[in-house]
Formats: sequence, structure tokens, C-alpha cells
Amino acid sequence: MPASLTDVRAYYDKNTPLFLRFGSSPETQTIHRSLWPQGIHRLEDALAVSNNLILDEARTLGLSHPQIADLGCGVGATLFHVLAGLGAGRGVGVTLSAVQARLAESTRQSLSFSNAAFLQGDFQHVPLQGPFDLIYSIEAFIHAQAPAKYLSEVARLLKPKGRLILLDDFYLPTQSDYAQRWLKAYKDGWYVPNMQTVDEVRASALTVGLTLRETKLLTPSLRLRALPDLLAKFILWAGNKLPQDHPIVPSMLGSMALQQCLKAGWIEYRWLVFEKN
Repeated sequence: MPASLTDVRAYYDKNTPLFLRFGSSPETQTIHRSLWPQGIHRLEDALAVSNNLILDEARTLGLSHPQIADLGCGVGATLFHVLAGLGAGRGVGVTLSAVQARLAESTRQSLSFSNAAFLQGDFQHVPLQGPFDLIYSIEAFIHAQAPAKYLSEVARLLKPKGRLILLDDFYLPTQSDYAQRWLKAYKDGWYVPNMQTVDEVRASALTVGLTLRETKLLTPSLRLRALPDLLAKFILWAGNKLPQDHPIVPSMLGSMALQQCLKAGWIEYRWLVFEKN
């Protein structure tokens, strides 16, 4: 069965402290992937690349006080980075995880960010009115139970000419049974209920008045760690025999499967920018 909202919430409630401890850095506190374009050599800088891409897009809006929403905000690191870089504006972060919402709020208070707020909620039913100039989701759209509903909510919340940024994994069609096995391992491990192609997202966005204006392939900036085929298959088999009481076990298997899929070209890591008509 596809991952439910309860599954995704539990996944992040239980794993977020581990993600922060072992997959991030104290300087950035991000839980999304690091990117290593030319000139980046430190982990802290690689983790900040995505944040800087969002900040640069926010600056192109040319607004003195932009209104920003981070849907799937994690512990708030990207929103803090963007608001600090802009020096003005207001931001709201929405996360399904109560643990993440508490951590983000604690950091907000310690950093004295009076122009940020965080709440727990489902980004397919956002408890906000807007309007916003910029909405973004980093590695969160894959968790949407109904991607079309997510896009409909974004269209409701955006101002005319407002922008949506998706930075995420997108599926490339393949008929290979072998590829499907690895894609399933990734989706099961990372609680991905409804993975889409770029063309599917583009078509769905158009129906709610969002036009794709930019797409950029970022897979080459990832440091892939795909394993030899036989070793990867053995680890997946052995890992599935382990107790699944804590979602860190399927998460690790999902991470390994993602590496295999990215390396083989069955998944792309992409940056998409939409504009509301």
C-alpha cells in the first residue's frame, strides 16, 4: 500500500533527530541533500547550495517585503537562510511532523526571528490564506498523497505572477522490471506515495494556472554512491530481513535504492520553477 500521511509523519518524527545528527552539520541544520557544483568543497557549503538557489530566486522577484511559504519546511533551516539573506519579508513554514515544528519554533526563538512562523499541517490542506509571492518545497513534494491537490493549494495561495519552486526527485518512465524493483525499494524506504514525471507535474500544474518557466537538472551536482549491483541487491535482501520497528532501517535501504536509481538514470533530481498565470 502507498505510504499514508500517518506513515510519513511517523517517518519524520522518528528520523529527524538522526538526520540532523548524521546527515547535516551544526552550521546549516538542513536535512536535504548536499549539492557539489564546481568550487564547493566543504559539506557546510554543499548543504547550503539549495538554500542559496531559493534565495536567489526570491531576490529576482524584486520585492521589498516578499511573503514566502516553505511547504515541507523541515526544521526551518532554508526559511531562516532565505529571510536572513533578504533582510526583509515574512515567511511561514509548514511541516507534517510535530517534532520538526517544535524544533523549528525553538530555533526561531533562539535566533529572534520575529518575521517567521511555523506550524504543523498537511500541505495538501494548508491552514493559511496567503497570498504569497513565493512558495517552495525541497524534497517534500514526493510525499504528497495527491500531487494535484498540492498544486491546487499552491495556486490558491500564490499571488498572480507568484512563483512555486520544486526541488525534488522525478521519475523517468521505464518498462524494465529490474528498474521497477529498485524504484519500489526507494519509494517503500522513503515513504513516497505518488512519484511523478516532470511532464505529469507540468500538465497537472497547467490545469490550476501554473506554468513551468524553468527546469534544471541537478543530478550531476550530487555525489552519488551507487554500489556494485550484486552488493546492493544483497544489502537490500538482508536489510528487509531486519526488524522494521524503527523507520531508520527502511530509510537507509531507501537511500541506497535512490543512489542506484539516480546512477542508472531512472530518477532525476531537478529544480522546477512555476509561475501563476
